[in-house]
Amino acid sequence: MKFIFSYFKYNLKWVLAFGICEGIMVMLMVLNKNPMREILYAAAVGSFVLLLVFLWDIVHQWGHYRNLREFEYSVSYSLEHMPDAEGIMEEEYGKLLRLAFEEKLHKENELLGRQKELREYYAMWVHQIKTPISALRLLLQEKNETGEQNEELEELFCIEQYVEMALQYVRLESETNDFVVEKVKLDGVIRGAIRKYARMFIHKKINLEYQGTELAALTDEKWLSFVVEQILSNAVKYTAKGKITIRFEGEGTGTLFLVIADTGIGIKAEDLPRICEKGYTGYNGHADKHSTGIGLYLCNRILKELGHSLTITSKEGEGTRVSIGFAVK
Repeated sequence: MKFIFSYFKYNLKWVLAFGICEGIMVMLMVLNKNPMREILYAAAVGSFVLLLVFLWDIVHQWGHYRNLREFEYSVSYSLEHMPDAEGIMEEEYGKLLRLAFEEKLHKENELLGRQKELREYYAMWVHQIKTPISALRLLLQEKNETGEQNEELEELFCIEQYVEMALQYVRLESETNDFVVEKVKLDGVIRGAIRKYARMFIHKKINLEYQGTELAALTDEKWLSFVVEQILSNAVKYTAKGKITIRFEGEGTGTLFLVIADTGIGIKAEDLPRICEKGYTGYNGHADKHSTGIGLYLCNRILKELGHSLTITSKEGEGTRVSIGFAVK
């Protein structure tokens, strides 16, 4: 219906022109005193010919219209299948479209080049900043015999976390990743994360329950370590007192689950569906001014890339339970 309306609106001038010509012809025939039968016959023949012309043109234009509609779906990628122009006006429009398309490709390539340069710069910066951070940690540890630099060491630890998060984000957003999937002993990954946050456990007097395990799973050790560290970091951050439990569930079944549960402040029910969205901090994140909303987003993306599942359940005021699922073949 839209096509028919547009077609007649565009060709209205020709209909009016035919009507005027037809009217002039009828008037001349009347003035010449032609029989009314001949006048009506001539008008009917002219109208019939006009109708045939319009029907043929409508069918032709409808086919051309359908070709253009189909071309819309591929115009973002290529102009190779663009329908042939019908008339000089369409040729000019085609030239304008090609110029616009070439400009679009140029801008896209330029933008991709800039983004690549930025990623490379951020990756280089993160690697370089790690050196002075490590040197500063050594200096603080040497001067920490009296325990006066504990707060400084804690703040430095937070800086290290943010730098590590930035590095993983850059790596994850790069065109290629360095995932190496192999059989990994999970105990080493977990104990490495525990050692990293041992100072925070002691400082906040939080109990840790972990029995150790001989289990292994097909995963990437480096990326999984980052995920476990992020989850453990959140558990420590939002647990003022109580304990954090690390255990395995589902042994002997098709899926093995690594569960990290805490007795912290929990997550509001309305925040749970969105906590893995990029930049979403929720109520707890707003309360903690240092929250970035990137940690769980990265965890979720990494686990999807590795083929693992991530399930988070929580009850406000009682704690949070994070479960990572590994397929066991």
